[in-house]
Amino acid sequence: MMNSLDLTAHAVKRMAQRGLADDDLELIRWIGTEVEGGYLVREKDFQALDRELRQLRDQARRLVGKRLVLAGDRLVTAYHAARSKQRVLLRGAEARSSME
Repeated sequence: MMNSLDLTAHAVKRMAQRGLADDDLELIRWIGTEVEGGYLVREKDFQALDRELRQLRDQARRLVGKRLVLAGDRLVTAYHAARSKQRVLLRGAEARSSME
């Protein structure tokens, strides 16, 4: 996401007291609204993120079974792989990963 913040000892203590993790800070900076001296996550900011995540999830669902064939950095073709082809491809991928 973004570069990590340099945390003061005070900030570390307050984060622990308030249940905030390092990942939370990055997310606040990413989705929040910049205000004087920092960021604020508004309900509106959360709703915008929620909409984007739903759209991304729906797009990803539509891509299930799609295959890209690459030669280096060039796209050769793209198609919907039948279940039998998916099994063959996945068996090959499992074999390669077990060899590493």
